[in-house]
Amino acid sequence: MALATRKAGTIHSKTGGDLAALKAKYDNSKHNELEAFEGEAALIYQIQLLKEDIDELRRYIASNEIAQEIDCSSLPTSAPRTAGLLYNSRGTIKVST
Repeated sequence: MALATRKAGTIHSKTGGDLAALKAKYDNSKHNELEAFEGEAALIYQIQLLKEDIDELRRYIASNEIAQEIDCSSLPTSAPRTAGLLYNSRGTIKVST
């Protein structure tokens, strides 16, 4: 099953020296100053959780747990009535709802 298109847009378009200056601010922990503000602290916390989720996805993919070859020739070609089951829709593997 292919990845869906990304939902998030571009966060910034800085390049060259501007990008290096932005990275230098991060490297110097400038973002930690935002922890003094409740709203920004909550956002920093959520960003950390997203990073941990992404790290876990990378670990899962790299561990080859999902990168196994599967024979889909025996899957039904129409959606099963039970939700959550796989079926083959013209060569695309889908999950019934």
